Amino acid sequence: MGFSIIRDGARILARFGFFSGHHVHHTLFLKFGPVRFNSSAKSRWLDRQKNDAFTREAKVLGLRSRAAFKLMEIDDKFRIFKKDSPQCVLDLGYAPGAWSQVAQDRIGHNGMILGVDILPCTPPRGVSAIQANILSKKTHELIRLFFCKHFELYRHDRLHSETGYFHDANENDPSRFQQAQEYREIFSSDEYPNLKVALRNQPLDTILSDMYEPWPQTTGFWNNLTNSAYSRMANTSGLAIRDHVMSMDLCDAALIAAIDLLKPGGSFVSKLYTGEEDELLEKRMKMVFSTVHRYKPQSSRNESKELYFVGLKKRSQVDKLRVFSC
Repeated sequence: MGFSIIRDGARILARFGFFSGHHVHHTLFLKFGPVRFNSSAKSRWLDRQKNDAFTREAKVLGLRSRAAFKLMEIDDKFRIFKKDSPQCVLDLGYAPGAWSQVAQDRIGHNGMILGVDILPCTPPRGVSAIQANILSKKTHELIRLFFCKHFELYRHDRLHSETGYFHDANENDPSRFQQAQEYREIFSSDEYPNLKVALRNQPLDTILSDMYEPWPQTTGFWNNLTNSAYSRMANTSGLAIRDHVMSMDLCDAALIAAIDLLKPGGSFVSKLYTGEEDELLEKRMKMVFSTVHRYKPQSSRNESKELYFVGLKKRSQVDKLRVFSC
């Protein structure tokens, strides 16, 4: 199935060959070549993980990765979340789910959290998730549908409170067919004006983007389901130039999502691997948010090139074309 691109930001996202027509191509992956792993590199990674205090602490606390501590530090400093407030949070690149765990803990059970990742991953308890490509315009529409209408993606799998799972008494429930039809419209048609009228344009309070964090491999590096899914959405290669270029593309995609989906006054956190275009991203973010901060948490490794941009108090009436023409 071809993906519709976010047309206003297409020039930016296509800068390094991400799109051709309506289809996603692995241009970057082919240009740079696949990353090769050897036993010594794998051993060094395992040793580093075993000796890392944050990794051990995450395991003790039941967190899915050490990345959880980074978001905790960011929230402690910038107050991204409001405790026990009914916030709507979007977690981009959420696998393995550590950031969603932190968000769930900080906003309480009154909020809604949706994780979006191109990789398959079971979400943490209390978090919803879809496997989708954030570069697709239809993914943006599905996110709106989820938050604005509380769309039940897995309604057919839920236990009925009275009759139980194996009872088919509700098979002819009109509301069930109505929701199923809405779901089909999202993925089968490029034009759905009636659906757009019913949806609020910007339903989100907070957008988090950690679209580089990989999950631990459990099946070996032959598994193309996890390794080749859009180049694992640009997980780090160890090559600083390549990591920065691919990171910038994902940051641009996350920023477009923020412009389209984030409420005025909303907050945005995005990870970037540093390089020569850092200032360009910061300039764009300052056109979208009243306050922009650069921050590197203490839980980030000293040798890591990662940096977090935090945008606070999103401006109203942001011109997307103007932002990406600078």
